[in-house]
Amino acid sequence: MAHITGIELPIGWSEFGWPANPNLSGITLTTGDPKWTWDPTAPAFEIHTLPPHEGEPIEGWSVDHVVVLVPSLEAAIATLGGAGLAPRLRMNVGDRPAAFFRAGPVLEVIESPVRGAVIYGIAVTTEEPLENLALAWRSRGLSIGPIKGAIQPGRRIFTVHDLDAGLAVMTPDRDFR
Repeated sequence: MAHITGIELPIGWSEFGWPANPNLSGITLTTGDPKWTWDPTAPAFEIHTLPPHEGEPIEGWSVDHVVVLVPSLEAAIATLGGAGLAPRLRMNVGDRPAAFFRAGPVLEVIESPVRGAVIYGIAVTTEEPLENLALAWRSRGLSIGPIKGAIQPGRRIFTVHDLDAGLAVMTPDRDFR
C-alpha cells in the first residue's frame, strides 16, 4: 500500500531545536514549498513530489497526520482509491466535509475552497509533556497556542502560530496499535 515517507513545508525545522531535516519515525521533514514523498508512488494529485531524503532521526517524535485541502472531497477519495487507499472515517471538521486515510501517518483530507489539492500542514506527536515543550518553544520566541483537548478522546494538542504552514503537536495515541 502507498504511504508517505517525506513532507516538505515552508517551516525552518531548526527553529524547534531539531536538525534541518529531522526524521520522525520514518518520515523526513524538509524545508521549502509544500511537497511530499510517497512509497511507491504519490497519488495523482497536483501536489508536487520530491525525491526521498535522508533525515536525522529524532527519538520520541512521529508524524501523526498530514492535512491536505482539496476542492472536492469525492474527487480526492477517488484519486486516493487509485493509490489503493480507502477512507477509514468520514466526518465534518469544523463545517467542512473530511475523510481520513491511513497512509503511514493519517492523511486528513478536507474539502475547502482551494483551486487544487494542497498540503496545509502536519501534526506531530511527542512523548515529552506538552507543558514542558510549550514552555521551551516559547522561550525560543515561538508563538504557541493553548494546550487543549484534541478531537480524539484522551489526547491533547497545541498549535504553533505565525508559520507559513500548519503545525500542531499532540500527545500520542495510546490506543492505536
